[in-house]
Amino acid sequence: MSRTNLSYGPVTEQPVGEISRRTFMRRMVGVGVGLLSLEFLGGTLAFLYPNLTGGLGGDISIGSATDIISLFPDWAKGQPFSYPKARLFLVNIPAGEGLVGGKDVNVPNPKGQVLALYRKCPHLGCQIPPLCDKSHWFECLCHGSKYTILGEKRAGPAPRGMDRFPTTVGSDGQYVVSTGKKITGPPIGTATFDNRDTNEIPHCTG
Repeated sequence: MSRTNLSYGPVTEQPVGEISRRTFMRRMVGVGVGLLSLEFLGGTLAFLYPNLTGGLGGDISIGSATDIISLFPDWAKGQPFSYPKARLFLVNIPAGEGLVGGKDVNVPNPKGQVLALYRKCPHLGCQIPPLCDKSHWFECLCHGSKYTILGEKRAGPAPRGMDRFPTTVGSDGQYVVSTGKKITGPPIGTATFDNRDTNEIPHCTG
């Protein structure tokens, strides 16, 4: 019986402490996947646990009456102050009542008589624009829902008035809005001081 000599060529030994190219590439891929997983986890946690002190979902300090008027002087005359960071309007209630009644008012410090209205329309979630100059109502451009300066519904398909947030006044006069505690808007038919007929006044929307 004959024997066959098999030759596999010279054997190259890998020096101790060095890794092959394939092993190195495998490890680099593993590191990359790990980093991506950490970024995904961090984004998920940031979504589940949002910043509860600086944006929508937490307590927000808007400033004092003096601060607001320095930015928006018409707030003392009844025009709602828009605060985009929290998607809300801060209404100076006594000045707003004067505006709707056609009076030339100036209320530089309403103290606790303010209302923080959420700008999201209760109908389908469109952002409500600033007060209409013609009607002195909030009028949604999407489907025509209309609300008084206090967010009470007057017309359109919305199921209720505009939602709002609790607001407090600190000892330093700073208005703090709790955007994590949304209050459902008032039911249809609520009329505090503006019950004008929608058909008898001009509007910004049809």
